[in-house]
Amino acid sequence: MRNAKGEGSVSKTPTGYRGYVTVNGARKYFTAKTKAEAGQKKRELLNRKDKGTLVAGKDWTLAEWMRHWLSIADLKPGVRASYDWNIEAYIVPHIGAVKLSALKAEHLEHLYALMLAGEVGKTGKPLSPQTITNVHANIRAALNVAVKRGRVGYNVALHAITPSKQKAETASFSEADARAILQAARGDRYEARWNLGVMYGLRPAEVLGLSWSDIDMDKGVVHVHAQLQRVRGVGLTYLPQTKTKAGDRLIPVAPVVVELLGKMRAQQMRDRIKHGDEYTEWEFDGKPLGLVFTQSNGRPIEPRLDSTHWKALLETTGLPHARRYQLRHTAATLLLDGGIDVVVVAAILGHAKASFTYDTYVHPLEVRKTEAGLMMGKLSAPYAAPYDRDTSEHPATVEVSDR
Repeated sequence: MRNAKGEGSVSKTPTGYRGYVTVNGARKYFTAKTKAEAGQKKRELLNRKDKGTLVAGKDWTLAEWMRHWLSIADLKPGVRASYDWNIEAYIVPHIGAVKLSALKAEHLEHLYALMLAGEVGKTGKPLSPQTITNVHANIRAALNVAVKRGRVGYNVALHAITPSKQKAETASFSEADARAILQAARGDRYEARWNLGVMYGLRPAEVLGLSWSDIDMDKGVVHVHAQLQRVRGVGLTYLPQTKTKAGDRLIPVAPVVVELLGKMRAQQMRDRIKHGDEYTEWEFDGKPLGLVFTQSNGRPIEPRLDSTHWKALLETTGLPHARRYQLRHTAATLLLDGGIDVVVVAAILGHAKASFTYDTYVHPLEVRKTEAGLMMGKLSAPYAAPYDRDTSEHPATVEVSDR
């Protein structure tokens, strides 16, 4: 009796048996030493076909697929470099040889356990839950594409358990500390840079990527829409886009900041005269960028150099060491403490949703909620009649005219 259409076939060969099962119009072949083994393999493939986990064509290894996915993914240079590091440093050495057809959630969970134990990577130190979450996101995204293309039946990353992600560190300076920082920055070449960080929370890469074409001195508006980053394997790179779509924003700034930006512009003019032909304006795609914050010779400020300037500034205040990013958290906290609506704060910071701003900077908002609760409690206070007359003993009467 012939096999039903789609059930595949088994045939004798000089060395044993060879068979196939048809899936999505293509044949999935297998070999076996005995007829019984061939029948068993065929049944297993048919069961996988019924479950939707059987795919035809090349059975890629996870390493092959991750690298292929990275080559076709539409990613920013910095993101691509980060993903490439995750793939080569963490995924490939430990589970890269596993075939996609054999990949299970347990393979991923084993990798994450090794990362937590410090047995993955070059440092030998335990990796954070955030790093593991990033690696998991890379695998999940790559396997989503594999499912769409019929390379795997389903995405095992959707069933893998990842370590609990810690809440992002949002320590901020107090208002007094922020004032001390701005006081210490007075007269500094990059005073405007520190004011933009403290007052409006520009990310370090955003403030270093500002060009003079982004500054409207007359209207007092700064257009944030680019970043200056050092990308692994690429070098110093100008990215004509922000970290997120919502990060592309217009920020009205105080007159004092406009004045400081004017001083920075005047300083650059003096630098050009002083250095003459040695003054080099940095270019991107063959065009001068006209960066707002540069070294005295016109060269851009590398992230590492900006960090060095920050450490030196902080030391003059006597405050403990902190990341540059703490300026962003400070701006958010001070804006919320000042009573600025969370929706407006989210727009200034470049957050897509005010709910993210609320979740990240919940402490100052909780304080404001407490104050609001106390204020509304005043409604229950004893009510004093606005008239001297005691209406309870002398009810009001209405005279009716006989006319």
